[in-house]
Amino acid sequence: MIAIDGWQVPGYDTKVSAGIKLAGSDLSGFGSYALSSDNGVKPGILNVKAKIAFVDSNDLASLITKAKALDENGARTVYTINSDLAEAYKIRKAKFSGEVKATELEDAKGWQISFKLLEVRSVSEREQQQLDETSNQASEQQATDSQTQIQQQFDQIDGP
Repeated sequence: MIAIDGWQVPGYDTKVSAGIKLAGSDLSGFGSYALSSDNGVKPGILNVKAKIAFVDSNDLASLITKAKALDENGARTVYTINSDLAEAYKIRKAKFSGEVKATELEDAKGWQISFKLLEVRSVSEREQQQLDETSNQASEQQATDSQTQIQQQFDQIDGP
């Protein structure tokens, strides 16, 4: 089961899968060493599949409306996600990403739907933002201090 901003994703036979990418590069060159770089943890992705009966076409329309929704800045809407699997991956906020697909099922008289939710404002992103803010503050302070020191030295010199 999965809910988007408290709205239960409609349908039955709902399956949710999740994954994260631990980015890195092979640095071993031509040798036998297993060297690799660590490029961080990329945002998580929730893959959702479910079936919606033809008689529940309003539920399909509601899902599509949510997927296409834009915020006041014209960007895709970010939703709060509630799911045991999302909680295990610490995915709290996500937006629809990629294809939102509905395929007609002849034998079941309904649609097979599938879509992806891409994590936003992940723990990794928030940690990186904090590091960036700390380093920006430190570099701004250093630049200000250096400028002040140079100005003071200039003021002390007697010249023509």
